[in-house]
Amino acid sequence: MKKPINIDLVPNFEYDDFEIIDKLLKNYSFDFENLEEKAKKFLFTYFPNTEIYFFNSARSALSFLLENIDTRINTNVLKTQINASNIRRDPHILTQAFSCLVVPNAIKFAGFQPLYIDIDESFNLNIDDLKNKINETTKAIIIQNTFGIPAKIEEILNIAKKNNLLIIENLTHSLGAKYKGVYLGNFGDFVLLSFNRNKVISAITGGALIVRNKNFNEKIRQKYQELPDLDSKEIKKTLFTGKILYKAKENYNFLMKIYLKFLRTKNFTLEMVSSLEKQGKQPKNYLAKFPKILFPLLVNQLNKLERFNEQRKKIAQIYIAAGLKNFTINNDSEPIFLRFPIFSQNPDKVLEKFKKQNIYLGDWYRCVLAPCSNIENFAYKLGTCPKAENVSRKLLNLPTHPNINEQQAQTIINLLQKYNYI
Repeated sequence: MKKPINIDLVPNFEYDDFEIIDKLLKNYSFDFENLEEKAKKFLFTYFPNTEIYFFNSARSALSFLLENIDTRINTNVLKTQINASNIRRDPHILTQAFSCLVVPNAIKFAGFQPLYIDIDESFNLNIDDLKNKINETTKAIIIQNTFGIPAKIEEILNIAKKNNLLIIENLTHSLGAKYKGVYLGNFGDFVLLSFNRNKVISAITGGALIVRNKNFNEKIRQKYQELPDLDSKEIKKTLFTGKILYKAKENYNFLMKIYLKFLRTKNFTLEMVSSLEKQGKQPKNYLAKFPKILFPLLVNQLNKLERFNEQRKKIAQIYIAAGLKNFTINNDSEPIFLRFPIFSQNPDKVLEKFKKQNIYLGDWYRCVLAPCSNIENFAYKLGTCPKAENVSRKLLNLPTHPNINEQQAQTIINLLQKYNYI
Protein backbone atom coordinates (compact mmCIF):
# COMPACT_ATOMS: atom_id res chain seq x y z
CA MET A 1 0.00 0.00 0.00
CA LYS A 2 1.22 3.50 -0.83
CA LYS A 3 2.06 5.78 2.07
CA PRO A 4 -1.12 7.73 2.93
CA ILE A 5 -1.53 11.37 2.04
CA ASN A 6 -3.47 13.02 4.86
CA ILE A 7 -4.40 16.66 5.27
CA ASP A 8 -5.24 16.26 8.97
CA LEU A 9 -3.87 14.31 11.96
CA VAL A 10 -0.57 16.16 12.71
CA PRO A 11 0.43 17.31 9.22
CA ASN A 12 3.35 19.50 10.35
CA PHE A 13 5.05 16.96 12.57
CA GLU A 14 8.41 15.51 11.67
CA TYR A 15 10.42 12.93 13.53
CA ASP A 16 12.17 15.47 15.77
CA ASP A 17 8.75 16.68 16.95
CA PHE A 18 7.78 13.09 17.76
CA GLU A 19 11.03 12.71 19.73
CA ILE A 20 10.20 15.77 21.83
CA ILE A 21 6.73 14.41 22.62
CA ASP A 22 8.24 11.06 23.57
CA LYS A 23 10.74 12.76 25.92
CA LEU A 24 8.00 14.83 27.53
CA LEU A 25 5.92 11.71 28.18
CA LYS A 26 9.00 10.21 29.83
CA ASN A 27 9.43 13.32 32.03
CA TYR A 28 12.62 14.45 30.32
CA SER A 29 13.78 17.74 31.82
CA PHE A 30 13.73 20.87 29.63
CA ASP A 31 14.42 24.48 30.60
CA PHE A 32 10.76 25.44 30.20
CA GLU A 33 11.11 29.06 31.37
CA ASN A 34 13.91 29.71 28.91
CA LEU A 35 11.94 28.09 26.10
CA GLU A 36 8.95 30.31 26.82
CA GLU A 37 11.21 33.34 26.42
CA LYS A 38 12.57 31.90 23.17
CA ALA A 39 9.02 31.53 21.83
CA LYS A 40 8.29 35.16 22.70
CA LYS A 41 11.57 36.35 21.18
CA PHE A 42 10.76 34.55 17.95
CA LEU A 43 7.27 36.03 17.75
CA PHE A 44 8.61 39.51 18.50
CA THR A 45 10.47 39.33 15.17
CA TYR A 46 7.04 39.09 13.49
CA PHE A 47 5.14 41.34 15.90
CA PRO A 48 7.50 43.96 17.41
CA ASN A 49 6.47 46.27 20.25
CA THR A 50 3.67 44.03 21.45
CA GLU A 51 2.66 42.03 24.50
CA ILE A 52 2.32 38.26 24.03
CA TYR A 53 0.19 35.91 26.13
CA PHE A 54 0.00 32.14 25.64
CA PHE A 55 -3.28 30.24 26.03
CA ASN A 56 -4.53 26.66 25.85
CA SER A 57 -6.29 27.57 22.57
CA ALA A 58 -6.90 30.46 20.19
CA ARG A 59 -10.63 30.26 20.91
CA SER A 60 -10.05 30.70 24.64
CA ALA A 61 -7.69 33.59 23.90
CA LEU A 62 -10.50 35.26 21.93
CA SER A 63 -12.99 34.81 24.76
CA PHE A 64 -10.48 36.15 27.26
CA LEU A 65 -9.80 39.18 25.07
CA LEU A 66 -13.46 40.01 24.58
CA GLU A 67 -14.15 39.69 28.28
CA ASN A 68 -11.47 42.29 28.93
CA ILE A 69 -12.25 45.00 26.42
CA ASP A 70 -14.67 47.83 27.09
CA THR A 71 -18.15 46.63 26.14
CA ARG A 72 -19.84 50.02 25.98
CA ILE A 73 -21.98 50.41 22.86
CA ASN A 74 -20.22 52.29 20.09
CA THR A 75 -22.05 55.49 19.14
CA ASN A 76 -19.67 56.77 16.46
CA VAL A 77 -21.67 55.34 13.57
CA LEU A 78 -23.56 57.34 10.98
CA LYS A 79 -27.19 57.31 12.01
CA THR A 80 -28.21 57.03 8.38
CA GLN A 81 -26.79 53.49 8.35
CA ILE A 82 -29.07 52.34 11.13
CA ASN A 83 -32.67 51.26 11.19
CA ALA A 84 -33.43 52.06 14.81
CA SER A 85 -36.20 49.48 15.06
CA ASN A 86 -33.75 46.67 14.24
CA ILE A 87 -30.80 47.60 16.46
CA ARG A 88 -29.53 44.84 18.74
CA ARG A 89 -28.83 46.25 22.18
CA ASP A 90 -26.37 43.50 23.03
CA PRO A 91 -22.89 44.58 21.92
CA HIS A 92 -21.77 42.40 19.07
CA ILE A 93 -18.68 41.36 17.15
CA LEU A 94 -18.53 41.21 13.37
CA THR A 95 -17.17 37.90 12.12
CA GLN A 96 -17.48 36.16 8.82
CA ALA A 97 -19.62 33.20 7.96
CA PHE A 98 -17.67 30.36 6.29
CA SER A 99 -15.69 29.76 9.45
CA CYS A 100 -15.40 27.39 12.39
CA LEU A 101 -18.15 27.39 15.00
CA VAL A 102 -15.57 27.87 17.77
CA VAL A 103 -15.39 31.56 16.77
CA PRO A 104 -19.05 32.44 17.49
CA ASN A 105 -18.83 30.24 20.58
CA ALA A 106 -15.91 32.29 21.89
CA ILE A 107 -17.84 35.48 21.18
CA LYS A 108 -20.94 34.18 22.94
CA PHE A 109 -19.03 32.81 25.95
CA ALA A 110 -17.60 36.32 26.49
CA GLY A 111 -21.07 37.89 26.62
CA PHE A 112 -21.22 39.28 23.09
CA GLN A 113 -23.30 38.36 20.07
CA PRO A 114 -21.77 37.33 16.73
CA LEU A 115 -23.01 39.15 13.64
CA TYR A 116 -22.09 37.35 10.44
CA ILE A 117 -20.61 38.95 7.33
CA ASP A 118 -20.72 37.26 3.93
CA ILE A 119 -17.52 36.41 2.03
CA ASP A 120 -15.92 37.62 -1.19
CA GLU A 121 -13.96 35.74 -3.86
CA SER A 122 -10.96 35.39 -1.52
CA PHE A 123 -13.13 33.60 1.12
CA ASN A 124 -12.76 36.65 3.37
CA LEU A 125 -14.96 39.51 4.59
CA ASN A 126 -17.16 41.00 1.87
CA ILE A 127 -16.62 44.75 2.08
CA ASP A 128 -20.13 45.81 1.02
CA ASP A 129 -21.80 43.42 3.46
CA LEU A 130 -19.45 44.59 6.20
CA LYS A 131 -20.43 48.21 5.65
CA ASN A 132 -24.13 47.37 5.61
CA LYS A 133 -24.12 45.43 8.87
CA ILE A 134 -22.21 47.85 11.10
CA ASN A 135 -24.48 49.56 13.60
CA GLU A 136 -24.17 51.37 16.91
CA THR A 137 -23.90 48.15 18.92
CA THR A 138 -20.84 46.97 16.95
CA LYS A 139 -17.63 46.70 18.98
CA ALA A 140 -15.02 44.94 16.86
CA ILE A 141 -14.25 43.22 13.56
CA ILE A 142 -12.50 39.86 13.32
CA ILE A 143 -10.46 39.39 10.12
CA GLN A 144 -10.04 35.67 9.39
CA ASN A 145 -7.57 35.56 6.43
CA THR A 146 -9.07 32.25 5.34
CA PHE A 147 -6.72 29.44 4.24
CA GLY A 148 -3.80 31.84 4.72
CA ILE A 149 -5.13 34.24 2.03
CA PRO A 150 -5.05 37.85 3.29
CA ALA A 151 -8.31 39.78 3.39
CA LYS A 152 -8.75 43.33 2.03
CA ILE A 153 -6.83 44.73 4.97
CA GLU A 154 -6.64 48.38 3.98
CA GLU A 155 -10.35 48.69 3.19
CA ILE A 156 -11.31 46.98 6.45
CA LEU A 157 -8.98 49.23 8.44
CA ASN A 158 -10.55 52.33 6.88
CA ILE A 159 -14.03 51.09 7.78
CA ALA A 160 -12.94 50.33 11.34
CA LYS A 161 -11.34 53.76 11.77
CA LYS A 162 -14.41 55.55 10.41
CA ASN A 163 -16.65 53.71 12.85
CA ASN A 164 -14.32 53.58 15.85
CA LEU A 165 -14.14 49.78 15.88
CA LEU A 166 -11.44 47.50 17.23
CA ILE A 167 -9.68 45.14 14.81
CA ILE A 168 -8.83 41.56 15.77
CA GLU A 169 -6.50 39.91 13.27
CA ASN A 170 -7.14 36.19 13.28
CA LEU A 171 -3.93 34.52 12.07
CA THR A 172 -4.89 30.95 12.91
CA HIS A 173 -4.63 30.21 9.16
CA SER A 174 -2.09 32.82 8.17
CA LEU A 175 0.96 33.21 10.43
CA GLY A 176 3.70 34.42 8.07
CA ALA A 177 1.41 35.77 5.32
CA LYS A 178 1.99 39.37 4.23
CA TYR A 179 0.04 42.40 3.06
CA LYS A 180 1.97 45.13 1.24
CA GLY A 181 5.20 43.48 2.31
CA VAL A 182 4.28 43.57 6.03
CA TYR A 183 3.42 40.48 8.07
CA LEU A 184 -0.25 40.14 8.92
CA GLY A 185 -0.71 40.91 12.59
CA ASN A 186 0.83 44.37 12.33
CA PHE A 187 -2.33 46.24 11.35
CA GLY A 188 -5.01 45.82 14.01
CA ASP A 189 -5.39 46.14 17.77
CA PHE A 190 -5.05 42.44 18.64
CA VAL A 191 -3.78 39.26 17.02
CA LEU A 192 -4.83 35.63 17.52
CA LEU A 193 -2.53 32.67 16.84
CA SER A 194 -3.35 28.97 16.93
CA PHE A 195 -0.91 26.15 17.64
CA ASN A 196 -3.50 23.45 17.12
CA ARG A 197 -2.51 20.27 15.38
CA ASN A 198 -3.53 21.24 11.83
CA LYS A 199 -2.63 24.92 11.85
CA VAL A 200 0.44 26.77 10.51
CA ILE A 201 2.69 25.45 13.26
CA SER A 202 1.59 22.98 15.92
CA ALA A 203 2.17 22.25 19.57
CA ILE A 204 -0.76 19.78 19.41
CA THR A 205 -2.89 22.44 21.07
CA GLY A 206 -2.59 26.02 22.25
CA GLY A 207 -2.70 29.57 21.00
CA ALA A 208 -1.61 33.11 21.71
CA LEU A 209 -3.04 36.58 22.12
CA ILE A 210 -0.86 39.43 20.91
CA VAL A 211 -1.78 42.89 22.13
CA ARG A 212 -0.83 45.84 19.91
CA ASN A 213 -3.24 48.40 21.37
CA LYS A 214 -1.39 49.66 24.43
CA ASN A 215 -4.61 51.04 26.00
CA PHE A 216 -5.49 47.48 26.99
CA ASN A 217 -2.07 46.24 28.13
CA GLU A 218 -2.40 46.72 31.86
CA LYS A 219 -5.85 45.23 32.30
CA ILE A 220 -5.03 42.21 30.14
CA ARG A 221 -1.74 41.67 31.97
CA GLN A 222 -3.49 41.66 35.34
CA LYS A 223 -6.33 39.40 34.28
CA TYR A 224 -3.98 36.96 32.58
CA GLN A 225 -2.18 36.31 35.86
CA GLU A 226 -5.46 35.11 37.34
CA LEU A 227 -5.96 32.37 34.76
CA PRO A 228 -5.64 28.73 35.84
CA ASP A 229 -3.07 26.30 34.51
CA LEU A 230 -4.28 23.36 32.47
CA ASP A 231 -4.59 20.31 34.72
CA SER A 232 -2.02 17.53 34.43
CA LYS A 233 -4.54 14.97 33.17
CA GLU A 234 -5.42 17.18 30.21
CA ILE A 235 -1.73 17.76 29.47
CA LYS A 236 -1.04 14.01 29.43
CA LYS A 237 -3.98 13.50 27.08
CA THR A 238 -2.59 16.23 24.81
CA LEU A 239 0.84 14.60 24.60
CA PHE A 240 -0.65 11.15 24.03
CA THR A 241 -2.80 12.59 21.24
CA GLY A 242 0.25 14.00 19.50
CA LYS A 243 2.14 10.74 19.78
CA ILE A 244 -0.64 8.46 18.53
CA LEU A 245 -1.59 10.78 15.66
CA TYR A 246 2.01 10.90 14.47
CA LYS A 247 2.08 7.10 14.39
CA ALA A 248 -1.30 7.04 12.66
CA LYS A 249 -0.04 9.42 9.99
CA GLU A 250 2.72 6.96 9.13
CA ASN A 251 0.40 3.94 9.02
CA TYR A 252 -3.17 5.05 8.38
CA ASN A 253 -4.78 1.70 7.64
CA PHE A 254 -8.08 0.07 8.57
CA LEU A 255 -6.91 -1.17 11.97
CA MET A 256 -5.44 2.22 12.86
CA LYS A 257 -8.75 3.92 12.01
CA ILE A 258 -10.59 1.51 14.30
CA TYR A 259 -8.07 2.17 17.06
CA LEU A 260 -8.39 5.94 16.72
CA LYS A 261 -12.18 5.67 16.84
CA PHE A 262 -11.91 3.59 20.01
CA LEU A 263 -9.62 6.19 21.61
CA ARG A 264 -12.05 9.01 20.75
CA THR A 265 -15.00 7.02 22.10
CA LYS A 266 -13.18 6.48 25.38
CA ASN A 267 -12.12 10.16 25.53
CA PHE A 268 -8.44 9.19 25.55
CA THR A 269 -7.54 11.71 22.83
CA LEU A 270 -8.32 15.37 22.23
CA GLU A 271 -11.08 16.33 19.83
CA MET A 272 -10.57 19.35 17.59
CA VAL A 273 -14.09 20.49 18.48
CA SER A 274 -15.82 18.85 21.43
CA SER A 275 -19.41 17.59 21.41
CA LEU A 276 -20.36 20.36 23.84
CA GLU A 277 -18.90 23.02 21.57
CA LYS A 278 -20.91 21.62 18.66
CA GLN A 279 -23.99 22.33 20.80
CA GLY A 280 -22.85 25.88 21.52
CA LYS A 281 -21.93 25.01 25.10
CA GLN A 282 -18.73 25.80 26.97
CA PRO A 283 -16.66 22.73 27.95
CA LYS A 284 -14.57 22.24 31.05
CA ASN A 285 -10.96 23.45 30.90
CA TYR A 286 -12.03 25.98 28.27
CA LEU A 287 -9.91 28.90 29.45
CA ALA A 288 -6.39 28.30 30.76
CA LYS A 289 -2.78 29.26 30.20
CA PHE A 290 -0.66 27.41 27.66
CA PRO A 291 1.04 24.44 29.36
CA LYS A 292 4.73 25.19 29.93
CA ILE A 293 5.52 21.56 29.17
CA LEU A 294 4.58 22.20 25.52
CA PHE A 295 7.08 25.02 24.94
CA PRO A 296 9.84 22.65 23.69
CA LEU A 297 7.51 21.50 20.93
CA LEU A 298 6.28 25.01 20.17
CA VAL A 299 9.80 26.42 19.82
CA ASN A 300 10.84 23.50 17.62
CA GLN A 301 7.91 24.21 15.31
CA LEU A 302 8.45 27.99 15.29
CA ASN A 303 12.02 27.42 14.13
CA LYS A 304 10.59 25.64 11.06
CA LEU A 305 7.96 28.27 10.23
CA GLU A 306 9.73 29.87 7.28
CA ARG A 307 10.59 26.50 5.71
CA PHE A 308 7.04 25.24 6.23
CA ASN A 309 5.50 28.30 4.59
CA GLU A 310 7.88 28.20 1.63
CA GLN A 311 6.87 24.59 1.03
CA ARG A 312 3.17 25.49 1.27
CA LYS A 313 3.61 28.22 -1.33
CA LYS A 314 5.56 25.90 -3.61
CA ILE A 315 2.86 23.22 -3.49
CA ALA A 316 0.13 25.84 -4.02
CA GLN A 317 1.90 27.04 -7.17
CA ILE A 318 1.77 23.49 -8.55
CA TYR A 319 -2.01 23.45 -8.06
CA ILE A 320 -2.32 26.92 -9.59
CA ALA A 321 -0.24 25.90 -12.62
CA ALA A 322 -2.66 22.99 -13.14
CA GLY A 323 -5.57 25.42 -13.39
CA LEU A 324 -7.13 24.66 -10.00
CA LYS A 325 -7.34 28.26 -8.76
CA ASN A 326 -10.98 29.39 -8.48
CA PHE A 327 -10.51 32.25 -6.04
CA THR A 328 -9.07 35.75 -5.88
CA ILE A 329 -5.81 36.79 -4.29
CA ASN A 330 -6.11 40.42 -3.29
CA ASN A 331 -3.62 42.98 -4.60
CA ASP A 332 -0.42 43.36 -2.57
CA SER A 333 -1.10 40.08 -0.72
CA GLU A 334 1.35 37.23 -0.13
CA PRO A 335 -0.65 34.16 0.98
CA ILE A 336 0.88 31.15 2.68
CA PHE A 337 -1.89 28.68 1.65
CA LEU A 338 -2.46 26.66 4.81
CA ARG A 339 -4.79 24.65 2.57
CA PHE A 340 -5.58 25.03 -1.11
CA PRO A 341 -9.34 25.44 -1.76
CA ILE A 342 -11.00 23.99 -4.86
CA PHE A 343 -14.60 23.63 -6.04
CA SER A 344 -16.37 20.42 -7.03
CA GLN A 345 -19.97 19.76 -8.03
CA ASN A 346 -19.88 16.53 -6.02
CA PRO A 347 -17.43 16.97 -3.14
CA ASP A 348 -18.66 13.94 -1.17
CA LYS A 349 -17.95 11.68 -4.13
CA VAL A 350 -14.49 13.19 -4.50
CA LEU A 351 -13.66 12.61 -0.84
CA GLU A 352 -14.79 8.99 -0.97
CA LYS A 353 -13.01 8.23 -4.22
CA PHE A 354 -9.75 9.67 -2.94
CA LYS A 355 -10.01 7.73 0.30
CA LYS A 356 -9.92 4.52 -1.74
CA GLN A 357 -6.56 5.73 -3.05
CA ASN A 358 -5.39 6.32 0.55
CA ILE A 359 -5.56 10.08 -0.01
CA TYR A 360 -7.50 12.15 2.54
CA LEU A 361 -8.49 15.60 1.34
CA GLY A 362 -9.89 18.37 3.52
CA ASP A 363 -13.45 19.56 4.10
CA TRP A 364 -12.96 23.06 5.54
CA TYR A 365 -15.70 24.50 5.41
CA ARG A 366 -18.40 22.17 4.13
CA CYS A 367 -20.91 24.02 6.32
CA VAL A 368 -21.25 27.75 6.71
CA LEU A 369 -20.15 27.14 10.31
CA ALA A 370 -18.07 23.98 10.59
CA PRO A 371 -18.08 21.27 11.71
CA CYS A 372 -21.69 20.81 10.66
CA SER A 373 -24.11 21.23 13.53
CA ASN A 374 -27.37 23.00 14.35
CA ILE A 375 -26.58 26.54 13.23
CA GLU A 376 -29.33 27.95 15.45
CA ASN A 377 -26.99 27.26 18.38
CA PHE A 378 -24.70 29.94 16.98
CA ALA A 379 -27.20 32.72 16.19
CA TYR A 380 -26.89 32.18 12.44
CA LYS A 381 -29.93 32.47 10.17
CA LEU A 382 -29.97 30.78 6.79
CA GLY A 383 -29.96 33.22 3.91
CA THR A 384 -28.00 35.95 5.69
CA CYS A 385 -24.70 35.10 3.96
CA PRO A 386 -25.68 33.53 0.62
CA LYS A 387 -22.20 33.51 -0.92
CA ALA A 388 -20.76 31.65 2.07
CA GLU A 389 -23.62 29.17 2.01
CA ASN A 390 -23.17 28.50 -1.70
CA VAL A 391 -19.39 28.06 -1.50
CA SER A 392 -19.62 25.73 1.48
CA ARG A 393 -21.72 23.29 -0.55
CA LYS A 394 -19.02 22.70 -3.17
CA LEU A 395 -15.69 23.29 -1.45
CA LEU A 396 -12.79 20.92 -0.86
CA ASN A 397 -9.22 21.61 0.18
CA LEU A 398 -5.98 20.09 -1.01
CA PRO A 399 -2.97 19.52 1.26
CA THR A 400 -0.05 21.95 1.16
CA HIS A 401 1.61 21.04 4.45
CA PRO A 402 5.38 20.49 4.74
CA ASN A 403 5.12 16.71 4.49
CA ILE A 404 3.54 16.91 1.01
CA ASN A 405 6.03 16.78 -1.86
CA GLU A 406 5.74 17.79 -5.51
CA GLN A 407 5.15 14.22 -6.69
CA GLN A 408 2.24 13.72 -4.27
CA ALA A 409 0.71 17.03 -5.33
CA GLN A 410 0.91 15.93 -8.94
CA THR A 411 -0.73 12.60 -8.04
CA ILE A 412 -3.67 14.52 -6.58
CA ILE A 413 -3.91 16.69 -9.71
CA ASN A 414 -3.80 13.67 -12.00
CA LEU A 415 -6.64 11.97 -10.14
CA LEU A 416 -8.77 15.11 -10.18
CA GLN A 417 -8.27 15.42 -13.92
CA LYS A 418 -8.66 11.70 -14.63
CA TYR A 419 -12.09 11.51 -13.07
CA ASN A 420 -13.17 14.99 -14.17
CA TYR A 421 -13.91 16.03 -10.59
CA ILE A 422 -13.25 19.72 -11.10
